[in-house]
Amino acid sequence: MSYQKNQFFTLLTYILLLSLGTILSMMSITGSAYFLTITVGAIVATGIMIYLVKLSGPNSFEKKSNLNHDLQWIILGTVGAVVLQYVIGFADKLIFHASISSQNTIGLLLMVKEYPYYFLYVMIAAPIMEEIIFRRVFFANLIKPMNVYLAAIISACLFAFMHQDTRFLVYVAMGLWFSFIYYKSKNIYVSAGSHIIMNAFVLTMGIM
Repeated sequence: MSYQKNQFFTLLTYILLLSLGTILSMMSITGSAYFLTITVGAIVATGIMIYLVKLSGPNSFEKKSNLNHDLQWIILGTVGAVVLQYVIGFADKLIFHASISSQNTIGLLLMVKEYPYYFLYVMIAAPIMEEIIFRRVFFANLIKPMNVYLAAIISACLFAFMHQDTRFLVYVAMGLWFSFIYYKSKNIYVSAGSHIIMNAFVLTMGIM
């Protein structure tokens, strides 16, 4: 399989998963059956996407790294993401009078409380898939025809748009930060690890 086909099938897998919710709604499937199906679908899609990443091999800037290197970048990525989220959120509220609460996060919290198994999708599957799509597929592939800065901005805006949240600037900042972590660590699973821990922290703080 060529690299281009690999990237296409990676993106197609993500699109199919996003379409699953619409299909279930059209079939009038709701409640536990809906969220269980979405969770299982997300786990399967994540497995397929990880397999496709392995199959494609490293891109132009990815390199093998040791565990110590990866852990250092994961810690930096997590701390930076949490701090940046609160700083940008506060600035957004101060300047644009936007709500400091994320409607997306509130909605996810309610669903996880109602269907606990859904956390597998929210805290693990979603961050991994988002990093593979928005960082490895969009950001990495846009660097050559454009440049690293423009590629990061475009991928970050797409990332923010997909979340359909009132805190658009916060999600753009998160997209830019995770692009930086991915580019500097040269490992997509480093940015994914940071994303997972950040999500877990934010959701945990929301539950408390």
